[in-house]
Amino acid sequence: MKRTLSFILTAAFLLLTGCVQIAETGNVVTYEAAPPDAAEMSAPEGTAAPTEPSVPEETPGALIGVDAVSPTEPLPSETPTVSAEATPDPAPSPMPEFTPSPTPAYTVEDMEEKEAYLNAGSANLREGPGMEYAVLEELFEYEKLTVTGKSGEWYRVEADNEAGFILGEFVEFGTAPTPKPTPSYKVKEMDDTAAYVNAGSANLRKGPGKDYDIIVELDRNEKITVTGTSGDWYRVEYGSKKGFITKELVKIGAVPTSSPSPTPSPSPSLKPSASPGASPSPSVKPTATASPTKQPQSIGTSSGGNGYGVNPYDYFSDGGGFTAAELLLLAQVVQEEAKGTSVEARAAVANTIYNRYLSSNYPNDIETIIFQKNQYTVADDEAEIRSVKPVADTVKAVKQIFVNHDTFLPEDVHFFRQKSRGTSWGDKRVYYATYGNNAFFRSLYGEYAR
Repeated sequence: MKRTLSFILTAAFLLLTGCVQIAETGNVVTYEAAPPDAAEMSAPEGTAAPTEPSVPEETPGALIGVDAVSPTEPLPSETPTVSAEATPDPAPSPMPEFTPSPTPAYTVEDMEEKEAYLNAGSANLREGPGMEYAVLEELFEYEKLTVTGKSGEWYRVEADNEAGFILGEFVEFGTAPTPKPTPSYKVKEMDDTAAYVNAGSANLRKGPGKDYDIIVELDRNEKITVTGTSGDWYRVEYGSKKGFITKELVKIGAVPTSSPSPTPSPSPSLKPSASPGASPSPSVKPTATASPTKQPQSIGTSSGGNGYGVNPYDYFSDGGGFTAAELLLLAQVVQEEAKGTSVEARAAVANTIYNRYLSSNYPNDIETIIFQKNQYTVADDEAEIRSVKPVADTVKAVKQIFVNHDTFLPEDVHFFRQKSRGTSWGDKRVYYATYGNNAFFRSLYGEYAR
């Protein structure tokens, strides 16, 4: 009996030790107990042979020597999870070696040497016939070239003791033209004066003329500083850029913050319209001997002032049946409506005003025609339009139409507007032609209706 009890205690001790070790290490430990000898295993006579101890049930206090476990607490797994052993990091893969892209092969068709030049502002001389080849140097306009071969769309050339390839579109065969000499000009210095662009756009040029290159295009109301004058051009500064802008596109002073209120227009005294169904009376152009139309004293005086700082007699003499003051007002409107255009384009605008003067559908004097409501928006502000100083091209155009009566538009062309707005304008106006920045339209109203 003592041996049996000793065996049971030993087994319980081994089981308890194994559970504790499992809990501490998380590893499965297998114990191999030495089998008892036959004498120890045999039971005394009259007693039942001992059986293997049964696995204790998972009930509180089932294990001898173990504190009771709450039924709500998880019990140790019968087969504890085996912790994975640390796996050494794999050896790093070797970095692939960089293999440069192979240079594309090309063939060159040899040519007999020919003289040529660069016909673009600049172009790159490359190591091979393609954009992927390195740039050897940058060549500039009119630089002399010697063409020695061709590869696709590229020429093999020699330039400035360097051989390479240039795209064919930049190569012109023959002798480079001699650049035109830059015309000389003089500039009258002025104190720096604030100004702005008073047209839809204006080109800032390298010199005082349209044959000079454009530096930059300026938008309406761009601020500039006038520093000098050369003929009909101002020398101006725009930021870090310096150049010239034609005077008619420049307004001295600060940029207006709001549109001025238009001056009320005088009530027009209209000529009597032709009776319905009556044939239109033939229009008679004024002759050079006709008496000038009487003009209000405020816009032209014998002393030469127009009341707004501009002297009509600095630009015109009385002639063609019109006073110098009338001709000045016409020129001021023409200039604002046809800025930056040719003499012909300015004359076309003047011709439409002249046609209205001849028509029985419009007032019978120049001032009332100009200030008639909703007709010439540039004349909405009378003080502003009368302060305009016309340039030589505008004066020439007005004299052509109103003094020399050298008209070229049909008498029913009464309307014009910016060409960007198209050539369709309602059902009472028919497109006639475009001059400069304006499209001109024939009238289908009144005496010209069909």
